[in-house]
Amino acid sequence: MNYPNLIEENLSKNIFEYDGGDLWIRENVSYWDDQDFCWNNHILKFIENTQTISEFLWKINYTIPYKNQIKDLENNQKYIVKKDNKFFCEVIKYSKEELNLVDDILLYDPKILVNFINKLKGVRKINIGINLMMPSDIFMDEDDDWIQQGLNNPEWNTSSFDPSNADDLEDIKYIKGNIDSNIVFDFSIDDKSMKILRDNKILLV
Repeated sequence: MNYPNLIEENLSKNIFEYDGGDLWIRENVSYWDDQDFCWNNHILKFIENTQTISEFLWKINYTIPYKNQIKDLENNQKYIVKKDNKFFCEVIKYSKEELNLVDDILLYDPKILVNFINKLKGVRKINIGINLMMPSDIFMDEDDDWIQQGLNNPEWNTSSFDPSNADDLEDIKYIKGNIDSNIVFDFSIDDKSMKILRDNKILLV
């Protein structure tokens, strides 16, 4: 089977849910390749062809084994998948007037992101944060190393928004300047980065 595989497309609620497969069974998985596949095959077309969006969810599911489950297995050999091996990332979620974006989305053309945001009905707040596997109380930040090294996926990377990078800063300034000025932003970044955003009037407080 090719991954990611679209397992739910609910256009009444604008849900796009994908099966990203197993990060031990698949070979050298790139998160960015998975995200690009979804974006190029479904998400971008939806944005272009939709006039108003009242809710939205783009989600990718993965299964991830623990070390003790695969210690005696050959590379990519199947193991027994249990409930606590099931994880997901919510790439974009819009609900109850709040838009949640993972940092990796900012890799795309800011003009397209502005087009998407301007179609959201009643949006008041945009939260931008690192791309965490959920549930996050089980899957910690350092477990990305487990995906890369322990599960043989050296191409697995996720992005971090960095306003000290000129391109990142210009992109977020473009987005801020081309959407409703009443929409507020929130970022999961350090104090130094927050100051840069305040100095550039992305954040007001």
